Amino acid sequence: MEYNPERWLGDDGAFRLVSPFRYTVFHAGPRMCLGKEMAYVQMKSIVASVLEEFVVDAVGKDASGGVPEHVLSVTLRMKGGLPVQVRRKGGGRNCKC
Repeated sequence: MEYNPERWLGDDGAFRLVSPFRYTVFHAGPRMCLGKEMAYVQMKSIVASVLEEFVVDAVGKDASGGVPEHVLSVTLRMKGGLPVQVRRKGGGRNCKC
């Protein structure tokens, strides 16, 4: 996979909005989860703190050529998981998860 920030832009170059109903865990509309924004803040802070201390690399390729295949479920997950190698920044012990 390569870095491609243009994937979020439409043909006219403007930001393309995604339906709030696409990710069903928090739902959308008048009955959406009240803790949605807090959950997003927590997820972002956890990812930031992990990436501050570790380097995470995807390991190997699957049959789809390295593009993850998602499984339909209540929570978003990938078919067969996503094998990664985690390395502490600045050396130290490696972990294949």
